[in-house]
Amino acid sequence: MQIQKKIKTNCHKLLVVISFLVFENNYGQTNLVPNPSFEQYTTCPISSRNDKPNIWYKPDYRGAGYYNACSDSSVSGVPIHGTTTGSSFQYARTGIAYILMFYRNSGDSRNYFQVKLLDSLQLGKCYYAECYVSLSNPFRLGCNNQSMLFTKKAIYVDTLNTQLLPANPQITNYNSPIITDTLNWVKISGIFKAQGGEQYLTLGNFRDNANTAYTIIQPTGYFGAAYYVDDVAVYALDSFCLKADAGRDTTIAQGDSVFIGSYTNGIDSLKWQIQNTNTTIDSTRPGFWVHPTVTTSYVLQQVVNGCFSTDTVVVTVGTVPLTMMNYELRIMNDKQIENRWVTANEVNVSHFNIQRSINAKDFITIGKVAANNKSYNEYSFTDNGQLSTVDGGLYYRIESIDKDGKKQYSETRTITLKPQTLNGVNIYPNPAKDILTVNCVGMKELNIINSLGQTVIHQTINNNMYKLNIQSLSKGLYLLNIITTKNNVYAEKLIVQ
Repeated sequence: MQIQKKIKTNCHKLLVVISFLVFENNYGQTNLVPNPSFEQYTTCPISSRNDKPNIWYKPDYRGAGYYNACSDSSVSGVPIHGTTTGSSFQYARTGIAYILMFYRNSGDSRNYFQVKLLDSLQLGKCYYAECYVSLSNPFRLGCNNQSMLFTKKAIYVDTLNTQLLPANPQITNYNSPIITDTLNWVKISGIFKAQGGEQYLTLGNFRDNANTAYTIIQPTGYFGAAYYVDDVAVYALDSFCLKADAGRDTTIAQGDSVFIGSYTNGIDSLKWQIQNTNTTIDSTRPGFWVHPTVTTSYVLQQVVNGCFSTDTVVVTVGTVPLTMMNYELRIMNDKQIENRWVTANEVNVSHFNIQRSINAKDFITIGKVAANNKSYNEYSFTDNGQLSTVDGGLYYRIESIDKDGKKQYSETRTITLKPQTLNGVNIYPNPAKDILTVNCVGMKELNIINSLGQTVIHQTINNNMYKLNIQSLSKGLYLLNIITTKNNVYAEKLIVQ
């Protein structure tokens, strides 16, 4: 669906993205990739395809996109923005920015992003590289071959004669699986030995369509596959020990399967065993699907660049409770509200009731959606009621009904459809550094919330104007929450410099 509503800097718009402008170094070592999370920019993106983050550049000049929450443009913001095929919604993995590239398109058309590393790679030394990708919603396909290429010289694509940069990338996930996840960020990772002198990194797909596997993930949409990319990293392996990754402990229902391990390519040697046995069940794959009939612990032993490590993952076989997550509300066409939510571990669920309230206490059911009863499900429902007459906030929740009548509820979400009930609103400056001035008629409470959902500043106010000292806040993106004497709740993005 098209989302036309622009995110503007006033306290009448709701922004649901909250994250820090910090790239986390999980290994405690120097990342050789500058601007790895694409947060640094000279000009905030306006058209996405014509803009780029600092230091990075496009060796093909064919329209890879740059998206950042700093943008007021409806086509280049985060998390909501437009693509060449429709509107999309995606949070950054870290920070407030990411890029978007075609990995499969008609006529072997591709996009690439390239950067010069902070230091050239040394002959014979082993390196670990990773990035994270997520499939963009409007596209019909998912594909494989998400790769990282290291070269001694900067490379370019001859856009007049070809649309593909053919090469043999050093980093591609083990067995190069097709990635179809549009919600989570999927890691692309591997280990390689440098030939010496490599100082440029290029992201993209270096295989033609005939050698790129794909699957159709939805019946409509553009017949291609484009992926967001975030958090790019390259580390020298002699500076740290890459630990074994057996995956997260999980619970599955009887008869289900689950993936354990990872897709990290290039591990020197590995061995999988069932705990308390001497039987090796696999010695080649860093990760694979298992189908235990009873609760089982799997042990991974690996050697990388001379470093030995182990990890254990426990797969519990039992009854898995329904999980409702990523519940969000979106304003559509200024008078409709779309409910979107995700579920996991659906078993014996009959349907979902979408419920609405004007006081967060008395809920009425306004719609019903049948349950899919799969391990992972995405749902949406649009409230087309006479909402244009509603003043103040609306409250929504999802009620799940099991086939045996058992009920379960999501968290309650709130949204304001008619924010014009407040007059004389002004927030400045934004971005801010020291003092933030808030003018808003009827203010009684002001909160600033960080990326973890924690309230870091709370002020009770009995005035229409307030000067707030924010010197204690770290740099990043926050949510400024305003509550009025009429109990209307409004939110605004706040960038702290």
